[in-house]
Amino acid sequence: MSWRYHGPSLPLKGRGVKRYLYYRLRGPQQRSLPLSLDPSLERDVLLERIVRDACKLTKARIGCLFLYNPRVGELKLGAMVGNGPGMPPFFEKVALEVISQGEGRLSSLDGRPPWRSLIAVPLTIKGQPFGVICVAERRDGKAFSPWDLLRLEGFSLWACLCVENNALYDTIYRNIMDTFQSLVMTLEAKDPYTKEHSQRATQIALDIAEVMGATEAERESLRLAGWLHDIGKIGIQDSILSKPGPLTPEEYEVIKAHPLIGEKILEPLGLLPIERKIIRNHHERWDGKGYPDGLNGPEIPALVRIFTVADAFEAMTSTRPYRRAKTLEESLEELDALSWVQFDGEVVKALKEVLRRKR
Repeated sequence: MSWRYHGPSLPLKGRGVKRYLYYRLRGPQQRSLPLSLDPSLERDVLLERIVRDACKLTKARIGCLFLYNPRVGELKLGAMVGNGPGMPPFFEKVALEVISQGEGRLSSLDGRPPWRSLIAVPLTIKGQPFGVICVAERRDGKAFSPWDLLRLEGFSLWACLCVENNALYDTIYRNIMDTFQSLVMTLEAKDPYTKEHSQRATQIALDIAEVMGATEAERESLRLAGWLHDIGKIGIQDSILSKPGPLTPEEYEVIKAHPLIGEKILEPLGLLPIERKIIRNHHERWDGKGYPDGLNGPEIPALVRIFTVADAFEAMTSTRPYRRAKTLEESLEELDALSWVQFDGEVVKALKEVLRRKR
């Protein structure tokens, strides 16, 4: 069976790494942010969340967030919630006035049904306006009060901080992904087989994880760590890495160092603990005879056990310079024989279910 990798060249959408950066790097101010205002959200989701929270805070039926382009002096709608009859033109007019004046505004809209009043508050980063939050029509039918304006102005400070952090995390995320890409390209130039192996083994691991009920966050960790799991081979001599025959015991000891080398290479890049464990421990065995730590049974984290089976199965079914690929039947027979010896038997069962579904 040919196992194709269906993901992008950078097989992580960003949510996992960005959430890690958020919880790892945020300071005291960010720790006080409302729970729903998570800077690691994708930008469009974050803007909508800001509007929803603003409406909830002010009991508004409709809300919107305009983004401001200072170069052309224009607004565009960034997010809108509520079941109003559409965005009336005067919303944008009020938003532009708020940008110009640099302060919030409470406006009476009597005679402009169905809204009785509107609050508009500017959003700024380092003193420069980048948007406006507008809310209209209290759910209880009353007009907004100065207290509602004050509360929305206070909320806008948190919203601005959150948007600023979102842009910061996007920048850090892109830098980390660029670094990963450079590392992988270096390894691929050294050992082209590694690219195909890592991609296929990762896809198999993701399929197994889905069968076993892994969460989205767990699958993202598998995706990233699987893609990078052999990065330590950068530190292995070409003569050993590309040897066309079986390795000597001495050469095998050199190869066994690659998980530790990989962990060391990636240490400064802020991987999650489980991602580091997948890279370090993907050659552990159920019976404790693996390397580098000799972990056994349940001591091996579940995601590591999943990737270990996927990694071995992909290697069995692929042609190497020194041996032919095993058939599917031969590979499954070997996995069965090694269940509860080298591999977690439940993971092997899950792999069989993956194969059954693909028939």
